[in-house]
Amino acid sequence: MIMSQTREKNESKKTRLGMKRKEVKQKALPTGWREVRLGEVGAIHSGGTPSTRDNSNWDGDILWLTPSEVTKLSRKYISATERKITPKGLSSTTLLPPNCLIVCTRATIGHCCINVVSMAINQGFKCIQPHKDYSVTFLYYVFQLLKQRLVRLSCGNTFGEVSKKDFENILITLPPFPEQKAIASLLETWDTAIEKTEALIVAKEKRFKWLLKTLISDQQDNPQWRKVKLGDACKVITSPVDKKTVDGELPVKLCNYTDVYYNNIIDSKIDFMPVTAKHQEIENFSIIKNDVIITKDSETPDDIGVPAYVKETIDNLLCGYHLTILRPQKQTIGKYICYALTSPRVKNDFYRFANGITRFGLTTESYQKIKISLPLLPEQTRIANILDTAGEEIELLKQLAETYHTQKHGLMQKLLTGKWRIY
Repeated sequence: MIMSQTREKNESKKTRLGMKRKEVKQKALPTGWREVRLGEVGAIHSGGTPSTRDNSNWDGDILWLTPSEVTKLSRKYISATERKITPKGLSSTTLLPPNCLIVCTRATIGHCCINVVSMAINQGFKCIQPHKDYSVTFLYYVFQLLKQRLVRLSCGNTFGEVSKKDFENILITLPPFPEQKAIASLLETWDTAIEKTEALIVAKEKRFKWLLKTLISDQQDNPQWRKVKLGDACKVITSPVDKKTVDGELPVKLCNYTDVYYNNIIDSKIDFMPVTAKHQEIENFSIIKNDVIITKDSETPDDIGVPAYVKETIDNLLCGYHLTILRPQKQTIGKYICYALTSPRVKNDFYRFANGITRFGLTTESYQKIKISLPLLPEQTRIANILDTAGEEIELLKQLAETYHTQKHGLMQKLLTGKWRIY
């Protein structure tokens, strides 16, 4: 009897707690918003792959999408695919009508897009065909915040895949349909700004390559330019210094391989590694303004000769192992050398003269084999200034695109949770 009463009390307590939690949860939702499962939002479709052994399944007129194509997308909409299937091949998959949300639930989990034309899909997707009063564009933005949840769901499965059952049971919060459309429209404004900026970056990068080719590469046979060995145009200082061999009592900083590989400018903004060194090392391997630092060896020949220009002298900054200091001699400026080293012909020389078995590198003699074309000092300055300006334009656009991305993400956090209301 006592046990029965205790059980009843516990059950009653659980019920009250459950109701209380439900009330708190409901109160937490913005006015007019509700929590729904994805299975309630629309029809959930899966796909498949027709047999590749049967050629009659392929090269038809029906678009057929794979996750790798969605991963490469830079925008939300898709209207073309790399492969097509025939009506016979369609029997192995699903043909989606336009305006479905296509979500990768295998491999590159969480990437998604909206199809603007009918297309079939492979088994790496789950797709939502929204019912009336659900905005597919709003759902697209919701999934930008769901990626980590999808990844966690996939971890419990053998093949790293989100099952249809798990996908259908994902809970999301949705505002009324008019507010869905208003939020989606606002976020699309940011997408438009991002797309235009990124398209401009691509155009500016093409122009930069054209300038580099026109101003330097195409001038290789210019009779007014001198062909000189890199080892003659610059003093070559190959440093044995690295964090393992530096030893001494004097505090210094070390410029490492990654500092050069990921930065085309060496300045005080970089967080250099603090080490200690001997006076002789400081004297022999310090980096000064107008130097060019290049990668002298790497596991792949393509990564050799990557240049970075030293914009300012930094007290007691040493050149580390796997790097070479190119110190321009008279009538030579470092910035021009930096650009000249990126021309295809010079890059090819780096590739040809690199040697090694597991790690490729340039010997001291290699710098006497690599040749660059060198105009007079005023022309070097003019070319460097033009390329600097073009490069700065690209960098400013990249910063602007990053700002737009940050702003958009912040808006999504506020608008898709109802913390900010716009309708």
